[in-house]
Amino acid sequence: MKIRFDINGLDCPHCALKLQDMMNKLDIVNQADINFAFKSLVVDAADNTDEDALLAALQQTADGFEEGIKIDFRD
Repeated sequence: MKIRFDINGLDCPHCALKLQDMMNKLDIVNQADINFAFKSLVVDAADNTDEDALLAALQQTADGFEEGIKIDFRD
């Protein structure tokens, strides 16, 4: 299943790619794609994935990468 998020606080496209690579290494993530220009994150995860647990794992990864990055579910 694909879940869309807003991602704010990234400083540059290169940082977005580095964070994307880190997210793609998470066991819970099949594929993560960050679009720096649109401040969006699309994650492909298993159908039975708990969305709140996924968000927590993504946010924890972002927090370890750089302070000030905020990830929220896209409305």
